[in-house]
Amino acid sequence: MRLVDDALEAYWAGIHAANIAQQIQLLNAVISACLSWLKTKVNKADTSTSIFGNTTINTLFVTRKTAIKNLCDEALTDLFNILLANFILTPDQWGKYNFDKKKLETLGQSKFVRPQVKPMGPDYQPERGTYLASNKTQAISGSGVHQVHQFGHQQTKATIQGRFGNVQAPVHKAFKKNADQLTNEDFAVLDALGRANMMTGDVNYLKKNERYQFMAIPEPNGQLWDYNNNAINTDPNMVTAYAMDKYGNLFVKDAGPLNGAYFFNHSSFNAGNDVISAGTLTINNGLLQMIDNNSGHYKPTRDNLHNCLEILDQEGVDLTQAIVNLYLFQNNRKEEHKYTANHFLANQYNAANRGVTW
Repeated sequence: MRLVDDALEAYWAGIHAANIAQQIQLLNAVISACLSWLKTKVNKADTSTSIFGNTTINTLFVTRKTAIKNLCDEALTDLFNILLANFILTPDQWGKYNFDKKKLETLGQSKFVRPQVKPMGPDYQPERGTYLASNKTQAISGSGVHQVHQFGHQQTKATIQGRFGNVQAPVHKAFKKNADQLTNEDFAVLDALGRANMMTGDVNYLKKNERYQFMAIPEPNGQLWDYNNNAINTDPNMVTAYAMDKYGNLFVKDAGPLNGAYFFNHSSFNAGNDVISAGTLTINNGLLQMIDNNSGHYKPTRDNLHNCLEILDQEGVDLTQAIVNLYLFQNNRKEEHKYTANHFLANQYNAANRGVTW
């Protein structure tokens, strides 16, 4: 709360004499402080239940949260108006505004209505572990490591030697493990072997300010637009990945790596953090055509994909043309089920009638 008070005090002390750049800085400080406070309270409920089962409202907490939500919303509105009036609403600022607006909406909810998020599977967790260990400067690709591991896990020592030459004991030890048992150290030794043999490299992990350019922003007409204010059209000749972060922000990009990296995966959008859902999609002239949960990093469930569609529907995204390809894993086998998006929303578990005619 002290951070919010300090930011608000600095705003009132400096706003009257501030130039445009200083006004923007002061407003961003207020927004950041408010969002930080709301984030620290994200697991605190608006109500409490006694040992006798009586439910009471946490009046003081609700009052404070409402005041901070309103303050943040007013600061965002003032910031938007200043940027617009002075013709300095750049794509990056538009992306950040939409990101913070969505973050405010989500953090301001009761914890009981927030969608469940999905972490990366245990076979990919070391990818983020190596990123954190590098002080967030480099992420070893789980996809690349898995390619190396899969080969070594299935082959004899003689075949491994024929492919890679003599390898050290830590490599053989990693090869003997299952993929979901690999540690950060195993990832490092397998990654080094893969790089030496042109099989792997880094995976893109985007910083928050790098994600804005890949946001799919819902418009009042039901279309999804990019941060340049253009209707999104995905490339029909490339796989287009998406991930929805825990705040409900949707990020969309083709699978081509950036800045010399070897891979761009679903984990790239949110730097390996939890997501509501991830997979692939197609968008034509801003209208969602297809969406699925086909992500090896996260393996989203039926519920995860349904939560993603619910959020898009609540934001007014036009789903009338969209097909849902739901992938389910049964006994290590991937099954595909097709739905129309509207039918999937209304009949999440009804496999008998999926709303499609083929």
